[in-house]
Order: sequence, then C-alpha cells, then structure tokens
Amino acid sequence: MKLKTKRKIWAAILTLGLILFFATGCKSVQPVIIEKTKIEYRDRLRVDSIYNRDTVQIYGRNDTVFKDVIRWRERFRLDTVSVVRIDSIPYPVEVILEVNKLTKWQRWRLTILNIIGGLIIVYVAFRVGRAKLWL
Repeated sequence: MKLKTKRKIWAAILTLGLILFFATGCKSVQPVIIEKTKIEYRDRLRVDSIYNRDTVQIYGRNDTVFKDVIRWRERFRLDTVSVVRIDSIPYPVEVILEVNKLTKWQRWRLTILNIIGGLIIVYVAFRVGRAKLWL
C-alpha cells in the first residue's frame, strides 16, 4: 500500500473515532412535574367555654333551716375547629443536573487512556535514554 492511502485510512478512522467520542456523552434536559399545593383559606375558630355550676343543699334541724351553696367554675379552653381547603396544582419544574458527571464507561476509558499514556511515556523515555547511551 502506498503511504498516502494509509494516511487517508488512518485519518478516516481517527475522524470517525472523534465523532463517536464526542457524540456519546450528551443528554437532553427533561422537566420533572411536581405537584404544588395552594391553601385557599384557613379558618380557625376558638371557643372558650366557662360553665358556672353550683350545688344547693337545703336541710333542716328542729326549727332551723340550713342552706348550703357550693359554686365552682368549669373552664373548657381551646375547643378548636379547623377548616382547611387545599388545591393541588401540578406545574413543571426544571431539575438542574450535574453536567460533567462521567458515566461508568467514560471513567473506564479515561483509566485505560491514562495507563496507555504512562506506558508510552516510559517507552519513549527508555528509547531516548538508550539512544543517548549509544552516542
């Protein structure tokens, strides 16, 4: 094969590889629907109830009539009646995702690339050092 055809083949493979590399990591933003609750009105009714009660006891001995009156108060506080009406209105919310988060495949590719790059550096250093020894 001629040198020019080899270069064209390698350039085509490199271009195809770069296109595939850049096309694999993109994702589009999708909205997430979250329900929103809106309270139209809240009515709170408090009733403080106080009841005055008494007991009257009348009895007699001989010619005397006795009248005993016992009075007390009963208090009922916080009789509460709550009326709440809630409307649910769903609306779309855009979720912000981390853009540069690598997938498992991308992390694996970077690890392999780092190993290959280190091996190439060691190989080149070895060849340069060996070449200097011969000079």
